[in-house]
Amino acid sequence: MKIVFYLHLHQPWRLARFRYLDLGTGKPYFDIDRNLDLFRRIAANCYRPTLDRLETMLRQDPRFRVSFSITGTFLEQAALAAPDVIERIQRLVETGHVALLSETYYHSLAFLLPPPELEEEVALHQQRMEDLFHVRPHVLRMTELVYDDDLARFAAREGFSGMLAEGWEGPLRGRSPNHVYSSVARGVSVVLRNYRLSDDVGFRFSARGWTEYPLTAEKYALWLSRSPGDVVGLFLDFETFGEHHPASTGILDFLSALPSAVAREPNLEWATVEDAVRVPPAGPFVVPEPMSWADENRDLGAWLGNDMQRSAFDAAKKAGTFARSSHDPEILSDWRKLLTSDHFYYMYVSGKGADADVHRYFSSYSNPYDAYANYMNALNDLRRRSLAKSRASH
Repeated sequence: MKIVFYLHLHQPWRLARFRYLDLGTGKPYFDIDRNLDLFRRIAANCYRPTLDRLETMLRQDPRFRVSFSITGTFLEQAALAAPDVIERIQRLVETGHVALLSETYYHSLAFLLPPPELEEEVALHQQRMEDLFHVRPHVLRMTELVYDDDLARFAAREGFSGMLAEGWEGPLRGRSPNHVYSSVARGVSVVLRNYRLSDDVGFRFSARGWTEYPLTAEKYALWLSRSPGDVVGLFLDFETFGEHHPASTGILDFLSALPSAVAREPNLEWATVEDAVRVPPAGPFVVPEPMSWADENRDLGAWLGNDMQRSAFDAAKKAGTFARSSHDPEILSDWRKLLTSDHFYYMYVSGKGADADVHRYFSSYSNPYDAYANYMNALNDLRRRSLAKSRASH
């Protein structure tokens, strides 16, 4: 059994408070100081200690492998707030045992926009990976693990050999997520997330009411060993280690102990996503409608599930026409930062349950209505700037 251990690194550019009265004043949309302060705090709790642990693991066990996807907005903030975080990632990549994935530069919903936005964002991200890490990724990961047949075809056109997706029961039709599958696009394999084993770490690790608490590396390796199949995808948010679960829970020690625990199980070995896509597919994986790794429904409802979210996204889509017509790089960059999926995630409305709790945990607003109003004010100002720039250039 090959273990694909994949971690996602992302930070959005969160909006400043932008009132209606701020329209036309030139006030920045994004609260730079707050974003960078937050990044520095998470770097201290999570990024530095976890990257240091991973480097030690890679040095001590040449069989260990890990894969990363890193958004462009994360790298922008890291460069300003904690450039040593980028240096740490560079050292890991230099070991040759780390794979990097491609995705949308802005962690955006560009896949729902007409061309060429998705193509341009993926190209921007590819270039960033080459500039910083001297690597050109061959596997594509879409924002929030969104996947469908059309995106597989896009991946094929762009020359990717694989994509990641959620190992959800619907498209699997009774089959195991612990295999590589073939997409509808020739030459593009799909590596699936085993959401149960992934969530045992991502969500349940520090839950004292969980029947398997406490989770040790030895117990977890045994579960992996007994899991049927040939490839198991453990896909996690990087901030699982030290941020969502503080170091005091033992999460970093659990991580450090994994390679030795896995080494004691003779049927287990580590693999990168690029190793995994070379495994012969076990069968077809057909997904006509988009699915994601978010919420219980695994669809696009986390970002487009209510009228506010759909209204905001439709307005953003229309604003893109004006932003592009302005031919102003700063306006285009601001528009793309406003396409980041987090802004729509903050507008999620639900009363109770695990999904609502997760949305509230990640939101920077007291309620989704404030998130919507703030976003629309900024978007309307960007539309005004775009029109003014277009008129001035004619």
